[in-house]
Amino acid sequence: MVTKREIVYTVLRERANEWVNGNDLVAAGAGYRFGGRIHELRQAGHAIEQRPSKSSAVHEYRLVIEDVAPGQIPLPLVAA
Repeated sequence: MVTKREIVYTVLRERANEWVNGNDLVAAGAGYRFGGRIHELRQAGHAIEQRPSKSSAVHEYRLVIEDVAPGQIPLPLVAA
């Protein structure tokens, strides 16, 4: 079973360095309390930025991954 935190992370990771509207997270199945999942991901060390949306009252978020162009899916980390 996929957790809501995994859903949030997957959506943000698939759109690395792009702004994602909170409504898109809800539509993906993260639920309306996705802010708590974002907090957990930040606590785990992920760089997630937040800004007010220009088109709605919901905020936008982006997972910042260096050396990855916006929209490019980063390669998964491989254990050595």
